[in-house]
Amino acid sequence: MNNLIARIDRRLLVMAGVVAILMAYWAYQWLGTATLEITSEPTGAIVTVDGRQRGIAPTGSLTVDAGQQAVLVKHSHYEPVLLNLSLRRGDHEQRHVVLPIGSGTLELLSNPRDAWVEVDGERLAEKTPTRLQVASGPHEIRMGLAERHIVAETHTVKHDETLTVNFDLNIDPHGSLTITTEPRGAQIEFLDADEQYSPQMRLRIGEYPLRVSKAGYLPQEFRYQVRYGDNLHHVKLKRGFGQLKVSVQPADSELTVQYTLDGKVVRKSYTDAMQVPVGAVEVRARALGNRTVHRKLRVGVDGASVRLVLEPFTAQAGYSFADPLRSGGRGPMMVVVPAGEFVMGDDAGSYSEKPARRVTLTQPFAVSATEVTIGSYLRYAEATGSTVSDKLDRTDPEVAMAYVTYEDAYNYAAWLSEESGHKYRLPTEPEWEYVARAGSQAAYAFGDDAGLLCQYGNIADLAVKRVFRDWDVVRCDDGMVRVGPVGQFAANAFGLHDLYGNVAEWVTECGMPGYRNAPTDGRPTDEGVGCSSYGYRGGSWDSSGAEVRSAYRNSASTASDDRGIRLVREL
Repeated sequence: MNNLIARIDRRLLVMAGVVAILMAYWAYQWLGTATLEITSEPTGAIVTVDGRQRGIAPTGSLTVDAGQQAVLVKHSHYEPVLLNLSLRRGDHEQRHVVLPIGSGTLELLSNPRDAWVEVDGERLAEKTPTRLQVASGPHEIRMGLAERHIVAETHTVKHDETLTVNFDLNIDPHGSLTITTEPRGAQIEFLDADEQYSPQMRLRIGEYPLRVSKAGYLPQEFRYQVRYGDNLHHVKLKRGFGQLKVSVQPADSELTVQYTLDGKVVRKSYTDAMQVPVGAVEVRARALGNRTVHRKLRVGVDGASVRLVLEPFTAQAGYSFADPLRSGGRGPMMVVVPAGEFVMGDDAGSYSEKPARRVTLTQPFAVSATEVTIGSYLRYAEATGSTVSDKLDRTDPEVAMAYVTYEDAYNYAAWLSEESGHKYRLPTEPEWEYVARAGSQAAYAFGDDAGLLCQYGNIADLAVKRVFRDWDVVRCDDGMVRVGPVGQFAANAFGLHDLYGNVAEWVTECGMPGYRNAPTDGRPTDEGVGCSSYGYRGGSWDSSGAEVRSAYRNSASTASDDRGIRLVREL
């Protein structure tokens, strides 16, 4: 029994020895010291060990107790990082800690309210007051308000912090600026300033470099001092001029220069090396028997030069032709009339025919040998779906077309141009009177004796008198009462029929424009745009001898049974 007890005691002693050895080993490992080194990104983080601050990262070597250690790495701009470390006696632990970006709140206020806000260069949609969640760290904040000084500061937002930023926006004195120019419509620009001019715009008080310019004028650059209140400034631009040099072949061509000056169109005969306003200029050269040339160019202060060559016409006066049409058939018979000069108007006539002036048509052109017939016009109307008056008697297709408006005549000429590939149009008044006179300066192409009119046209004569007994008529008999077939009477010297009577013929001009400042080269007196009425020439079946004179003028705005069409075709 005693032996048994002795054996148990020995075992207990052995076990106690082992435990003592183990405890001694544990105490050696865990009750000693270790070293710790912390680096951080970014640097400057605070390092605490078991709640006690031990250093700023990078810490260098820190002596700490062995065992479990709670190491907290924190920085004002970032989220903190907690490290739970198990350290043994003699350990040297190195840790690099990357701190994550934190977040905070910006509370943005201003005095006065409703200021715009930029954070790190980005404009917010909201005005003050407003709140904004941002990453922790420094932020550049700018605030501004119309006519207040802009304030900009940098503020640092700490992690999990609400930072209130309140700016006082002081008054920034402004004035309004309005610049008027002569001429109107000039361009106004700010130089070296990010501003776009508009009348009565508000600008910070100070000096601004400005430029005022317009095509055709010399620009002005100046510095303008904007003061408090309303600032008004007037700029008058000087018209720039440059030297224009024109050479032309043939050398005896007539040269005309056209430009706009102070809102008015100016036409002048060219003189050698003449001065013209800077800007758009048109030069026109013409010579008898040659194609007229138009050239548009821009003249600068350094001037400009141009050379024009006029091609001679090969068309022979008196040549007749009818252009083939794409849709089949041919257009009206046309006759080439020569270039030439004549005196247009009649100083002994009515007011609208004065003053008489010499007109030069330098280019031959083709004219329809007769008035346009019903048959020719109906072909156009059927092809285009155009309406024709119910009053028109379609029995004889060779009768002159009537009941057409100016617009009808214009559209018919445009259709012929498309169908033939050549330019058809209505005659200008100078062209019409030139071909009607056919070289004569008398009342009629054949002279002054109205009694001979029945040989050349269907007019108000004795035949008409038998139906309309109270009419004053010419004392001859042409055998027709109303509109008749074309080409029944003698042609004039150009080979053209029915210039007098039958139906009057629409021309290009609006109404009856005055002759005093009218062109002398065959162009229309006006552009024929936006008219309430248009001119017509030649008289008709119901016209007296005075009303069919070559110089006689009239106008209308509607269709009737005594107005029709004669065409010009450019060569």
